[in-house]
Amino acid sequence: DRMLDMGFAPQLNKIMKAIPKERQTLLFSATMPNAIVKLATTYMALPVRLEVAPAGTTAADIEQEIFIIRQESKLSLLERLLQDYRGTVLVFSRTKWGAKKIAGVVNMMGHRAAEIHANRSQSLRREALAGFRSGKYRVLVATDIAARGIDVSNIELVINFDLPDQSEDYVHRIGRTGRAGNKGRAISFATPAQRREIQIIERLIKKNLPISQLPELAPPPASRLQGHRGHVLLGPSPGGNKPQGNRRRRSRGSRFNRGRDGRRG
Repeated sequence: DRMLDMGFAPQLNKIMKAIPKERQTLLFSATMPNAIVKLATTYMALPVRLEVAPAGTTAADIEQEIFIIRQESKLSLLERLLQDYRGTVLVFSRTKWGAKKIAGVVNMMGHRAAEIHANRSQSLRREALAGFRSGKYRVLVATDIAARGIDVSNIELVINFDLPDQSEDYVHRIGRTGRAGNKGRAISFATPAQRREIQIIERLIKKNLPISQLPELAPPPASRLQGHRGHVLLGPSPGGNKPQGNRRRRSRGSRFNRGRDGRRG
């Protein structure tokens, strides 16, 4: 599916036309979008479809929650969460530029972070992943395409700094935690304007995402950032490492009204 997303359909078609007609063809895909169905029906004769788990299935041991937050406050919330959780953290960004920026700011927060995305060489991506696996890096910031194939055990927390473009990617992202019988947690950031994106994800996973109340946050990062040749640097929080109040509380309700069927209206 990702090969098609990246524009390799012509190459796949060329390969399929070059191989013998009498053959056994096995097609594996994490998702089954229309492009994959078309490829299967074009080059496979009466294929048998085996589905390991229904689309949108998430692991039962993953606790999911979402924060409704302004874009400019996301870094403050990320900073707070990295204080609350002490284990390894996988952060997803929608863009390569965003992943680079987030990793840089997280390092300035005092956490060792690495980044993997298409603008990083294969050797740098391997080093980042190996360092994340060994504990050299506590935080790994990734884009969806670069994160395919990440298999690291004991990831405590997955943070969706940006909601994914495709709802199916939400399932793939949070599936990096809660593996091998371990419990995991997935926290997503959504802006007030992303109501529809949340609803699409909820329809896919067939459950409502609990909306959590925002904790007390440090001043917006913009007030503590200094520009330096186009990069952003995060200075120390006012008050040093003082506790910032109690852990956040789960909101009883939602900013989005829910109808009688439990969906957000």
